[in-house]
Amino acid sequence: MKIQQLVKQPLRFAQSKYYQHQLPNAELGGKAWLIGSELKYGGIQTGVPRIKVSPHDKRSKVQLQKGGMIGGDRMLHHGYASMYAKYLKNYLGRDNLLLVEIGILKGNGLAMWCDLFKSARIMGFDIDLSHTLNNMDNLKALGAFKSKQPELNEFDQYADNQAYLASLLDGQKINICIDDGCHTDEAILQTLHSVLPHLADDAVYIIEDNRYAHIKIAEQFPMFEIAHKGQLTVLTFKKAN
Repeated sequence: MKIQQLVKQPLRFAQSKYYQHQLPNAELGGKAWLIGSELKYGGIQTGVPRIKVSPHDKRSKVQLQKGGMIGGDRMLHHGYASMYAKYLKNYLGRDNLLLVEIGILKGNGLAMWCDLFKSARIMGFDIDLSHTLNNMDNLKALGAFKSKQPELNEFDQYADNQAYLASLLDGQKINICIDDGCHTDEAILQTLHSVLPHLADDAVYIIEDNRYAHIKIAEQFPMFEIAHKGQLTVLTFKKAN
């Protein structure tokens, strides 16, 4: 494994430099833009300490403390950029858009979404907002949030949050929802249950870093079309016949 990592490091470095160089002229919302923007706001970050967890989280203390959390890894490291570009392009330039990201860690994703959807309402949710709040000055120094500030709210993915979301959304429906939180089946399914009543008819729901949750989603949420590739799952509502 260590040899593989040593081989990959020069390649990742070269890719990072390439996409950062491409960013100023990249097509807005395209693969190169998404990767370049993620790198602009910090790129992959590892070992982020897990300070606060849900009382309903069944993982052991050893599991929760092991390795720390990872962020800024969706577009380049995991290779999700092509799928994101495909599904987000239909929302570019739209008015009255609401994007919700659950699991925001240091806020890198929120910075990217605020750049991509300048007129949208952007909401970030996490059980522990301290990592984002402590990184806000750094993100702003890198050019983030010039046109808008995201709304930040605490969120326990293992709890039923339907009423809580209703109080925050005030009737507005969610067009884009991204679950980059706990990544366990239980958290993913409970979060989807909480968000479902608040999704717009044309919503896209993106779930990261879980290879098999789509199987249970297909069983429990038959209203969705499911696109699945590796550890990424994308949900859209089935169209009526």
